[in-house]
Amino acid sequence: MPKISPVKRLILFLVCTMASFLGSSQTNYTPTYDELLAEYRELSERFPEVCQLDSFGLTDRGLPLHAFLINSKGVFQGDSIQDEVVLLILNGIHPGEPCGINASLEFAREVVKSPDSNLTFCIIPAYNIGGMMNRGSYSRANQLGPEAYGFRGNARNLDLNRDFIKADSRNTKAFYRLFQEFKPHILIDTHTSNGADYQPTLTLLSTFPENLESPVGDYLRKTMEPALYRAMKEKNQEVVPYVNVFGTTPDSGYKAFTDHPRYSTGYASLFNTIGFTTEAHMLKPFNDRVMATRQFLETITEYAASNHREIIDLKINADSLTKSREVALYNWKITEKADSIDFPGFKASKEKTSKVTGQKTLRYDRSAPYRKRIPYYAYHEAESEYQIPEYYILSGAWTEVIELLNLNKVVYEELDNDTTLEVEAIYISEYETIDRPYEGHFKHSDIATEYKREKIDFFSGDLIIPTNQAAKKYLAHVFNPKAADSFFSWNFFDSCLMQKEYFSSYVFDETATEILNSNEDLKREFEEKRKSDPDFASNSRQQLDFIYKHSLYYEKTHRRLPVFEIR
Repeated sequence: MPKISPVKRLILFLVCTMASFLGSSQTNYTPTYDELLAEYRELSERFPEVCQLDSFGLTDRGLPLHAFLINSKGVFQGDSIQDEVVLLILNGIHPGEPCGINASLEFAREVVKSPDSNLTFCIIPAYNIGGMMNRGSYSRANQLGPEAYGFRGNARNLDLNRDFIKADSRNTKAFYRLFQEFKPHILIDTHTSNGADYQPTLTLLSTFPENLESPVGDYLRKTMEPALYRAMKEKNQEVVPYVNVFGTTPDSGYKAFTDHPRYSTGYASLFNTIGFTTEAHMLKPFNDRVMATRQFLETITEYAASNHREIIDLKINADSLTKSREVALYNWKITEKADSIDFPGFKASKEKTSKVTGQKTLRYDRSAPYRKRIPYYAYHEAESEYQIPEYYILSGAWTEVIELLNLNKVVYEELDNDTTLEVEAIYISEYETIDRPYEGHFKHSDIATEYKREKIDFFSGDLIIPTNQAAKKYLAHVFNPKAADSFFSWNFFDSCLMQKEYFSSYVFDETATEILNSNEDLKREFEEKRKSDPDFASNSRQQLDFIYKHSLYYEKTHRRLPVFEIR
């Protein structure tokens, strides 16, 4: 950090003070990206002994992803931080929801004056820089202020809060560098809600505890969450769980949000990081939303400072349990088990007729508040479990996958020589694909697999990946093709699904006869299929294809993933 003269320091101080004064009077204003970065730069120049504005790689906009680091000892390298709770605050992933951008700047101004010695902060001022620079006033049709704000899509029109596994954006790759260097204990992702109407200004989405190792998950559900809710209420800022309803009302209860690894908190949970998403209510005044978000940042800071040793020890224990884990649970769903929560809502009805459509429409009556107990469904169970192998082997040809492994600090070795190994090969037997793109992909689901024990030729440069490491849950999710956000589901391995060689019927017909005559079991199976399946019996191409795919001529790599398992 270059030194600045006393005169320049005084000028910067006066400019910042005036900007802060003016900013505080503009209750419906969120800064532009340049204004925001200037504020953080000024703080880093005024308090260089405790804070630093650093960058972790380029974003899709071509500008660096910055993080504002606060550490009382002036330690700004993740590997050098010892015995401190690391809090990562992520702002502006959806720049049209900028309450966290304002709140974090206000929060940072206070923290740098007297940072807690037990805490380190990594504040991302604005994650989606391209979206923040695409500034307007109309893209959030259901939101009250601010007067101008950014856009949800980034420079490539990606929703970055769906990108934490596929990493199509440079933003995500820069985030990986920051996350894996500082290995946060707690992640806070700031948002604005869009859904029902109710009394609280702020709702809270926590990563579902079952997706964390049990010591951390139990602590989150039984100790940490209740304490945060109580502390916020003591500040006259009542918080309820994120109201996950759209087009209906929460009056009869609602379900928690399931944050798969594509989302920020879901990705963080793969590394036993406790994740929170603040959702400030869209119809509350912008200044109130900023204040509520800032109060949560202050509250979780107070909690982390008071319980830092326990939080650190829990993550150490959880990371150790992850390394020894033999089974990965995946494809989670909400159960029928519910807690009863005290919900402060507004009466809703469909008694009024829309002047536009002529149909009955949902309306909330803010003059008719209510408070009642409602069920909240927040318990998850896994639909499936997956036996984690001792090693994965990945073909070195898949450089885009290897890049993501490197960014996530996955430990592996490369084969020095060509060799043949007996492994479990994974074949895709069935899958469904959506009919229109989702975040740039035609995503797969309902995936069925077949495992075959085979001797496979591997080559120098192929990766041997042990699973006994910190990234074990990450590996088990991305390499298990049936997991919700696996690499296969996100189309990384689609070229394996295409058959490359075929046959000409008029040539292969005689070969097919020879194959059947030399294989009684196959001939019997073929005849039975002809008897039981009239369509098959009447289609000569299907019959020849059946024989072809049961012969030595059929390519072994068709539908076989380039990821293999050693158990």
